[in-house]
Amino acid sequence: MAKTGLTCSPSKWSANKGLPIGRDEAGKSLINDLNQLSAAIFETLNKAQTKGEIIDKNWLEGAINEHFNRTPVRDLEYLTNYAAHFIEQLPTKVSDRGSLGVKTSTVKKYKTILGKLEEFETSQGKKYLLKEVDLNFRSVFLDYLIKVNNLSENTAGRYIRFVKSFVLDAQKNGFECSPLIGGFKGFSVKSEKVTLTFAELEKIKNAYFDNERLAAARDWLIIGCYTGQRVSDLLRMNSGLLVNYGRVQLISIAQQKTGKTVQIPLHNEVKRILESRKGEFPPVFAKQQDSNSALFNRYLKQVCKTAGLDEPTKGARRDPETNRNAKGVYPKYELVTSHICRRSFATNFYGESNYPTPILMNITGHSSERQFLEYIGKPPLDYSLQLAEIWAKENSALNQGQPLRKVE
Repeated sequence: MAKTGLTCSPSKWSANKGLPIGRDEAGKSLINDLNQLSAAIFETLNKAQTKGEIIDKNWLEGAINEHFNRTPVRDLEYLTNYAAHFIEQLPTKVSDRGSLGVKTSTVKKYKTILGKLEEFETSQGKKYLLKEVDLNFRSVFLDYLIKVNNLSENTAGRYIRFVKSFVLDAQKNGFECSPLIGGFKGFSVKSEKVTLTFAELEKIKNAYFDNERLAAARDWLIIGCYTGQRVSDLLRMNSGLLVNYGRVQLISIAQQKTGKTVQIPLHNEVKRILESRKGEFPPVFAKQQDSNSALFNRYLKQVCKTAGLDEPTKGARRDPETNRNAKGVYPKYELVTSHICRRSFATNFYGESNYPTPILMNITGHSSERQFLEYIGKPPLDYSLQLAEIWAKENSALNQGQPLRKVE
């Protein structure tokens, strides 16, 4: 059995005759098309049988397409099929820097967006061709991600970029794509940067917890704010990662996201926690990484609430009724998540003369100063202001006690 590509309304179909009802011109035309197709199929069948060809579904589809002069659609001309092919090729993909393959986390991201695309096609009741991925597709898919999947605007905007990557790769490999793909752009929405100051960290450090899990979460939070690592790396830290270079002790860890190995010197606050725990890092909360991170996020809010961080703060939190992030002003502890560790580290030490930006970037893993500044929400103008302050201090030191010279 194979589809002819012709359609007929059920109300205009005769079940007894197995043909359309020919009471109008459209019905008569459809009957004629089907009769001609039937005759052509039998003629082609007779020729095929004399040649000993295999008669199966593929043969029948080919005969139908040949009769209607249709160009058969290749599997990879469909968006999700090409996306799956794209993902399969990632282990042998050569980057712009000449390295082979991609990180496991990158593959996981592409597989996630492929899953979203497949769910979207199911909801729409059709498979999209690459050439159908245009601005209208972008609008409908974006609406699906935000309103049906309850994804944040930033996540949805990032997924749009992934879809464009699939299509551009297909276009590069000679597949027909929409000429409007150039305008198919992802986006990001500016969000409030919530951080913990040194004064707030002091409050957290001095708060008392009789619950061991909350005490561990407090210690992990402080360690995170003085090491600048993502939660996926932070909660993997253990005493086996401590290395000594002379009299200096460092944490040497390969970042999961970037694959880059960073060496982080131990701040006094980190040393204090390790000493209080007999040289060991705090215990984790679960064996699975995702569960570990989820529990850490939950405990962080309790830790910061106990420490009295309840001042009204702009930010976004998950609305339990809509299951979406809602912007507003909330008690600060409600806005604290594990990501606050890395951002607080970068923000608190940025701009200090003793901590040049490249040194901080080496710890956080940012590849450019522009990325670093965007991450902490600082405009490039800050560099100019820093330089102005440095020169002002130098001029003040030079001119202190010295009268200005008159120029003649």
